[in-house]
Amino acid sequence: MDLNLTIKDLSLKQLEKIRFKCIECDYWFKCDKHSFFKELSKIKDFNGFKILLKSKLFEEVSRKEKRKKIMWFKENGGKVKAAFSGGNCIGIVLAGKYHLFPRLRDFNVFPPDEKSVILGCIHVVPKYSRMGVEKRLLVEIEKELVKEKVRSIESVGKRLNDDIDKEEYNNSPLVPFKFLINNGFYLKKNDPFFPLLRLDLKSIAVSFIENEELLGKMALKEEVRSPIIIKNK
Repeated sequence: MDLNLTIKDLSLKQLEKIRFKCIECDYWFKCDKHSFFKELSKIKDFNGFKILLKSKLFEEVSRKEKRKKIMWFKENGGKVKAAFSGGNCIGIVLAGKYHLFPRLRDFNVFPPDEKSVILGCIHVVPKYSRMGVEKRLLVEIEKELVKEKVRSIESVGKRLNDDIDKEEYNNSPLVPFKFLINNGFYLKKNDPFFPLLRLDLKSIAVSFIENEELLGKMALKEEVRSPIIIKNK
């Protein structure tokens, strides 16, 4: 099936109008209510303490917002990219700074690296899943972050094993562990259910640059045509 895929950044106006599962989802924007001291007990250094405070602040402020949480996410610097085919939105990816994902605090692998961008989720309409849409969305995020000189992406992956219900696994917005591993991420903090994975963007920045240079050379060759030789009869 030829998808004729287009990847676009979604503006606030588009987020207000578009109908898609992810627009209504608030999975990442709230977390279980724990006492501050209980959460603090998980922190091992000052960096983790800063992450906790920023995340807590964002969560409390976003609770008061009556709009969809994804609007607040976008307004505060979150990245929302969508895949379109035939004018229809078929997939969305969310990425942003750690404090834009308050629910990170519920995971055993918290805190992430303060300087990393978090890949929250990639959701594609089941009909179009495993057709390369997820990969395209991830690559577009990677390209943008490389240009912004971000050094790494981190993501909480989900593992499918005997201790987790398959339906629960499928309904979770988390990115599958295997998908992350197959796309260059490596295990940073292990967990039987929800490990933290990392992708060092420096390792792929060179390949992006080389591909752009190659495309530039190909375009140049197409523009430069050989002179037409007219033979006299």
